[in-house]
Amino acid sequence: MALWGTEQEDKNVLAQTGVRQYSGAEILVRFLEEKGVRQLYGIPGAGILPFYDAILDSHLIRSYNVRHEQTAVFMADGFSRVTGKVGVCAATSGPGATNFLTGLYGAYVDSIPLIALTGQVPTSLVGKDAFQEAPMVQLAGPVTKQSYFVKRSEDLPQILAEAWLTATTGRRGPVLIDLPLDVQKGIIPLDLEQWFQSLDLEHSLNYPNASFDECDETLRLLGEAQRPVILAGGGIVLADAAQELKELAERLSLPVVSTLMGKDCFPNDHPLYAGMSGTICQTPLGNKTVLEADLILNLGGRFSDRNTGDVGSFKHNKKIVHVNIDERELNRQVPTELPICADVKGFLRTLLDRIENTGFQWKGRQNMSMALAHSKKEFARQTQFGTYPMKPQEAIAELRKHLERKAIVTHDCGISQILSSQLFDVYEPRTYLITGRAGTMGWGLGAAMAAKLAKPEVQCVNLLGDGSLGMSLADLATAAKHNIPVVVFLLNNSLLGLIRQQQNLFFNERWISTDLDFENKEMGHDRGIDFVATARGLGVAAERIERVEDIGDALQRAFASNRPYLLEVLVDPLAQCSVSEDGTLAGVIERS
Repeated sequence: MALWGTEQEDKNVLAQTGVRQYSGAEILVRFLEEKGVRQLYGIPGAGILPFYDAILDSHLIRSYNVRHEQTAVFMADGFSRVTGKVGVCAATSGPGATNFLTGLYGAYVDSIPLIALTGQVPTSLVGKDAFQEAPMVQLAGPVTKQSYFVKRSEDLPQILAEAWLTATTGRRGPVLIDLPLDVQKGIIPLDLEQWFQSLDLEHSLNYPNASFDECDETLRLLGEAQRPVILAGGGIVLADAAQELKELAERLSLPVVSTLMGKDCFPNDHPLYAGMSGTICQTPLGNKTVLEADLILNLGGRFSDRNTGDVGSFKHNKKIVHVNIDERELNRQVPTELPICADVKGFLRTLLDRIENTGFQWKGRQNMSMALAHSKKEFARQTQFGTYPMKPQEAIAELRKHLERKAIVTHDCGISQILSSQLFDVYEPRTYLITGRAGTMGWGLGAAMAAKLAKPEVQCVNLLGDGSLGMSLADLATAAKHNIPVVVFLLNNSLLGLIRQQQNLFFNERWISTDLDFENKEMGHDRGIDFVATARGLGVAAERIERVEDIGDALQRAFASNRPYLLEVLVDPLAQCSVSEDGTLAGVIERS
């Protein structure tokens, strides 16, 4: 059988030049070690087994096997978001590799750097419909920053160096490397020390910088504005520019509104934080601040459709300065008076220097903090209801109350994510992990496990609904196997709640396929899946909560256990989230 192969490797033979010989798999492992990779997420299979065999000899990299390849790429994604480093995942050829595609898509559209390694049939069988052959470069091309098919073992050093540089520079993103079996097994001579010296890639970074003229023009527009606002996007977090953003806001006393991806780039309890803007993930004060602004300084955001809603009403009577590292995003969604292609961290540093040198001040700075403090109380959303079953809004507020300030919370997509974005305050960068543009159900558990492995001293919670957990349920066993003490905070309404709300609002309450409940005769209830019993069967501690006052004690038990723990919180299936019903920021209808 071709997949098994019969090639013999002699790893200790020296070439005639005296240079040590290595297999392609060994070269890959040594490269990852040199780049600081310490964790690998994936599932071994015949097509990637030479690489996994080489990992066994590594004293630095630990392999974490998962129950579904999709979870592996979610873990690499989550690791990158919480650390700012490159996550690495691996899968075998064929269906193992294709199971990466959804995760690669999510990382690509959110600009997350990761390396995905996929096995492939031997090069002699490519194009011959071999067992578990899949055209991964062609399939992954649209959802990766770059995809590589390695034809020869001797090409690996150059491809690896280029792949890492591609993933980590400019607008970052995932890279896929497709590795035929014979390439993994092939033997080539290589001077590792000399190669590593040539990998000094950090010094070759070449981010676009803002000019003095662009910064001075920004200050001129700010000086003319009566109601300017900073719109902070996810690029602030990706560029590690949260401190510079805070310094700018405080120096000029400018209000800050965040996008969904930028929610954790500015302390949500800061006097200058006005909330979030958007048609779905938003706060009343955040939208009001943006709608009333006459100048928007967009730092590291995209002007996504869910952020702006109807572009005409969003842009109305506003001037816009847009700073983004990707020139393709400038003037793409919203017409911009001053487009600036620049690394947002470098832009902020240059702008702060110009403010210092010119003594610039915004004339409205005296009253901004006081006005925002008053408005926050006036426009605060309700989080206490006293109903049974409890509202998910109340459960989310109670969760926040009992978490540490620096706790990491990951999210799936659905009504749980939307309500969290509207109600859950965050205070530090890289602590609020969201599957943004892709909106992937099943994403958050993998991200939470990787976050906990990366930062074991920090509380890590996956906040999600029962629809999402149904898509990641098997990987509770991954948390149990590797004893990753994440807390799964499950809001169970036995529905696809967000889709049911849309059926109610826009399809005359014509319900189809959004109910998840059924009579569970084995467990004696009609909620459908018994998540507590299932979690326990997978090796995870679990308990059910029906009263909001029990959440705090349950969380304390969960964190004290130092093991994976599921809390199933039964919530009101009739609860709704506040969303725009006409496609504009002003069209958000408050619902509960």
